[in-house]
Amino acid sequence: MGNIAGGIDLHIHTTSSDGTRTVYETLQDAVAYGLTHIAITDHNQFAILQPALYQGLEIIPGAEFSTAYTTEAGKLLEVHVVGLFFEGVPNNLGDIFKKIPLQRKQYLDAIITRLNHLGISISYEELVYNFPDSHQIGRRHIAEILMKKGYSESINDGFDRFIGNRSPYWVDSTKFMKYMPLKKCVEVICQNGGFPILAHPYHYHCTEEEVLKLVKDFKALTGDFPAGIEVYYSKYNEERRKELLELANTVGLYLSAASDRHSEKENFVRGEEILLQNMKEAVQKGNI
Repeated sequence: MGNIAGGIDLHIHTTSSDGTRTVYETLQDAVAYGLTHIAITDHNQFAILQPALYQGLEIIPGAEFSTAYTTEAGKLLEVHVVGLFFEGVPNNLGDIFKKIPLQRKQYLDAIITRLNHLGISISYEELVYNFPDSHQIGRRHIAEILMKKGYSESINDGFDRFIGNRSPYWVDSTKFMKYMPLKKCVEVICQNGGFPILAHPYHYHCTEEEVLKLVKDFKALTGDFPAGIEVYYSKYNEERRKELLELANTVGLYLSAASDRHSEKENFVRGEEILLQNMKEAVQKGNI
């Protein structure tokens, strides 16, 4: 699509985590798509540390933080929070991610073992060979291999049938990954001048009621700091977006637009620029 309409996309992955496009390629893609603002938000990794401008495109540094959240029933969930840093990432903040790589390998081995038991031929070495540029091998890459080998019709189908959070063969990441508590993550982002956003709230291994409680708990954890929620998420239909819009307005969360893009095969979203403007003004004012 040509450079025609403007817009924002505040959740994008690159080869710095499990994406297939480099940061530079992603910027080129975003310019060609006609966006005006994007956030680079790799998993537990800061691909860029300072805001930048590329051919009129404003680039916001950030990361998608994996956290641990306990439901009222005592169930431990992996919940993601996008942290945006409009003024740049403070020095040494990335150190909080240092212990994650070893744990991730153990988690992926468990997924691969379960797939092997289903008769699916796949190995960790195969993933590394097929995705040499990715700094973090993850479920996304497994889904790519499942599709290429004909075990699934698409990446989404691979997640739905074999490895996604609602798949019957789902492997609980919290059994292997020792993520920081959701409360701690929110504190870290807010206290370092960032803006926390609850990512894809219907993505997690929980009920509709638990999603509602999660959103309310997330808002409560932010206290007087402004925070947001991904309402205009690429994989949500209009009905789901309306539900999230009502929920966001009820609890007092800012609205975000997010593609969660990982490859050139996926489109960006084109969120309204006023959404980002509202976030920046809230951070500057220091109120909700």
